[in-house]
Amino acid sequence: MFLELLRRRNPALLTAAADLALQRRIPPNTFVLDRDAIAANAAAIRAEAEAVGLRLYFMTKQIGRNPLITEVLVGAGGGETVAVDIADANALLAHGFRLGHIGNLVQVPTIDIPRIVAGQPEVISVFSAAKARQIAAEAHRQGRTQDLLIRVADPAEDTYLPGMDGGVLIDDLRSTAQEIAALRGVRVVGVTTFPALAYSEAAKPVPTGNFTTLLRARDILAGMGLEIGQVNAPGNTSVYTLRTQAELGATHVEPGHGFLGTTPFHLVQDLPEIPAACYVTEVAHHVGDRAYVYGGGFFVDDPVWLDPGFRRTVMVGESLEEIHEHREEFHGAGSGATGGFGGIDYYGYISGTPQTAPVGSTVVMGFRIQSFVTRANIAVVSTAGERPELHGVFDQAGNRLLPYV
Repeated sequence: MFLELLRRRNPALLTAAADLALQRRIPPNTFVLDRDAIAANAAAIRAEAEAVGLRLYFMTKQIGRNPLITEVLVGAGGGETVAVDIADANALLAHGFRLGHIGNLVQVPTIDIPRIVAGQPEVISVFSAAKARQIAAEAHRQGRTQDLLIRVADPAEDTYLPGMDGGVLIDDLRSTAQEIAALRGVRVVGVTTFPALAYSEAAKPVPTGNFTTLLRARDILAGMGLEIGQVNAPGNTSVYTLRTQAELGATHVEPGHGFLGTTPFHLVQDLPEIPAACYVTEVAHHVGDRAYVYGGGFFVDDPVWLDPGFRRTVMVGESLEEIHEHREEFHGAGSGATGGFGGIDYYGYISGTPQTAPVGSTVVMGFRIQSFVTRANIAVVSTAGERPELHGVFDQAGNRLLPYV
């Protein structure tokens, strides 16, 4: 869905991805990240955040927790990070970064609590007093005090993406907070939720009911005498949303697709961030009037923003000139029906015959990437020079793949 936006605002990335694939320097099933564009996007986000008084935790799940990109975002060894799950935390720690926020969507499993607490994250989110007790016991054993955020919930008012609900019910917050505050080894310093901004509205930043719940929770805890320094309001964050988030009462936000230039807002207007990611694969074989392309990276979450009749297209060719000029239609992946996406995406399907899309042809696509739920590789490139520079090919945990150097 972002292919035409890439062609218009960052054609250098498409050229770099195609060129490197044609040279067989990057394999099929690879997300290609433009380090230069991401650096500029992150700088724009940081400048606006500082202007409106917001703190940042950068999300790295969608970029394969890549250390080269993370360093661009937070600096060497930086801690302005958010770990959605333990795999995020493991990758960040393995590559020398500090933990900022962990636990908003996936709480720290019991087996990992000693190691995560020892890593001294800035904040850990908890959904219950039970999880807080686990963290408190370990922090006390280690002789330190761990700051906590309480994730709060009001099912009557809040919006939840599938499988991402949970938290302390707003009606139970006072009693739960009292229980947590009495524990040795932890300190409640804030509240969080997800998502705080709507994803279905692409025209302007619109707070969800979660934001109201978040502010109610802040006031309840402050009224109990707790010092609440963090109102963490993640979701759909970019330069365009930061002032709104700050004015609504947020203190911390978590940019992810914002620094890739691939939020829904970027589809409807030109924002400071430019698109900085694309997907490269290759034609493997043909069945009837379809070309099968190598899959593994097809997690596509754009249907809610598609106009009726929208047709996804891809760039296909055996030379740079042909790739830039030739289009085929993308029909989906895995076992999904036309336009759908199945769970096992060995292949994606595009229109094309052995004549129009020969075996071995390079295919370039543009969609919102989510590396952490795929088997895709990550290639980091620079596009500012006369020739694209490949900095390396990595797996989803940020480990360099040695065959591709």
